[in-house]
Amino acid sequence: MKSLRLLLILAALGSCAFAQKYAIVADKLYTEAGNHKAGTPGVVLIDNGKITSVSTGAAPAGYTAIHAAVVTPGLIDPKTTVGISGAYNIPADQDQDESTDPNTADVRAFDSFNPNEKLLSFVNTYAVTTVQTAPGIINPIAGQAAIFKTVGPLSPGMTAEQLSLRPVSAMVFNLGESPKQNYGKDHKAPGTRMGTAALIRKALLDAQAYDRKWGDWNKSEKKDPSKQPARDTKQEALAAVVRGEVPAIFNAYRQDDIDTAIRLAREFKLKFILSSVTEGYMMADVIKSSGAPALVGPTLQRIESMETDNASIEDAAILANTGIPVGIMTGFEGYVPKNRVLLFEAAIAAANGLGPDRALRSVTIDAAKILGIADRVGSLEAGKDADLALFDGDPFEYTSHVVAVFVNGKETYKRE
Repeated sequence: MKSLRLLLILAALGSCAFAQKYAIVADKLYTEAGNHKAGTPGVVLIDNGKITSVSTGAAPAGYTAIHAAVVTPGLIDPKTTVGISGAYNIPADQDQDESTDPNTADVRAFDSFNPNEKLLSFVNTYAVTTVQTAPGIINPIAGQAAIFKTVGPLSPGMTAEQLSLRPVSAMVFNLGESPKQNYGKDHKAPGTRMGTAALIRKALLDAQAYDRKWGDWNKSEKKDPSKQPARDTKQEALAAVVRGEVPAIFNAYRQDDIDTAIRLAREFKLKFILSSVTEGYMMADVIKSSGAPALVGPTLQRIESMETDNASIEDAAILANTGIPVGIMTGFEGYVPKNRVLLFEAAIAAANGLGPDRALRSVTIDAAKILGIADRVGSLEAGKDADLALFDGDPFEYTSHVVAVFVNGKETYKRE
């Protein structure tokens, strides 16, 4: 029996690796690109990992045809800890928080990312094909996020480099309760919200000064090597943020923390994104005027602290109604199974004001635009990565199933 199962697995892997040309035939196709009437029959052609065309009619000769009731772009989780926070929830597989220093701007999620983490396969089976994996919520300056493709049961043996879209995609800052609780209990800074803000402000000021020093050095004749500034990996990473080359993600729950995030971002003229925004719906106009997009979630946020007392399942809808670009995220979970199902979070938002069309956009093309990766993922268009999710019914209906997932044109999951 084990030998037969192994042969079946090898056969599946073989077909995944070598069947490069697919015709995905949908009863209802949602491209999120405006190149096809949403919810009508369509065919997506895939060749060598890319989408070559979107059309109507039958699958052409020379393609492996796969039929599904509904086809959408693969889902994008714009902020999660999957890949660095593991399913076992023990110290051995928890690498999301370097809780030895409140400023860990130099750490990279890329360097902790485990392509073989079973939660990556888990989220892939629920149609997630791209994730922005970010450091956790303990440190005021948590470190650098990265964007990866996911792997499924049919796609083992990948490396972080092979899965990476961007090894550095954002710098993560945390406001609110977690930083002050983590350090304040040991009588270390920050012990208050004002301490957290002061620490972030000083680090950004230091990064500006560091950047000026290197700018002056690079403009000089460089005749005296002893005058070359010393390298500092923390300040180097933050200098890219203050130059606007790397966006800042400010994780904030309460209104006052969201306000502080906006104040800091404006003070340093940062390109920034807000995340969590549990009380965002209570100050939607302020967020709108800041120009920042919002990574909202999780939709089913537990009411477990002062930060989440005012959680609302209508948060995403209210922010979107105000004109704020919205992506739905799963964030960090401190309990097993560690990862929420993005599909379910979006479905709840859809049922509570966001609606199915905007909910789908919030986990596909809108999320891709917020992360700056819409040139490759988020919609089904010729030339883009062939990341698709296939369903046997309405994606946001609980009784529907994901029947197959494609990442870079390869079938990474197939429902038995």
